[in-house]
Amino acid sequence: MKWKGRGRYTVEGTLIISIICLVTGLVILFGFYGHDRAVIQSTADKLSRYGSLWAGRYLHPEIREVDYELMKQGGTVDFGVIEDMGCRMLQGRLFCGELRNIRASQSLSGREVQVEIQTDFQIGKYDIPCKVKASSVVFRSRDLPRINEKNQEDETDES
Repeated sequence: MKWKGRGRYTVEGTLIISIICLVTGLVILFGFYGHDRAVIQSTADKLSRYGSLWAGRYLHPEIREVDYELMKQGGTVDFGVIEDMGCRMLQGRLFCGELRNIRASQSLSGREVQVEIQTDFQIGKYDIPCKVKASSVVFRSRDLPRINEKNQEDETDES
């Protein structure tokens, strides 16, 4: 009986197909990781922007109106509202990540609002921790440049 090497293609085929499946699975898994990372970073950026507007002008991030009571009292802004808003923004948007913690705070100088989001990515039985930070400058109306009334009248006369 003559052997012509017919089984050689079967072995090579199974090896190549298994490598292709492994690479395809890894590409999909890294795509999920990239998606979750981008969603978390954009959420942190939005929260820091909302926090900076709220800390500077007492603009409430949910209703988007000025909280005059807090402004009259001259009290500190409660960043718990920002953290709750972040939890609602991330709910149901992550593929393989699980939200662990959101922390919003104001810098020591009072000029920046910092947001930190911590998550765990589950890849199989392994958990990969991820920490995303974002900060935004506090916009206060008194810090914005003003136009003098005299200059305003001159500009309207020229028009």
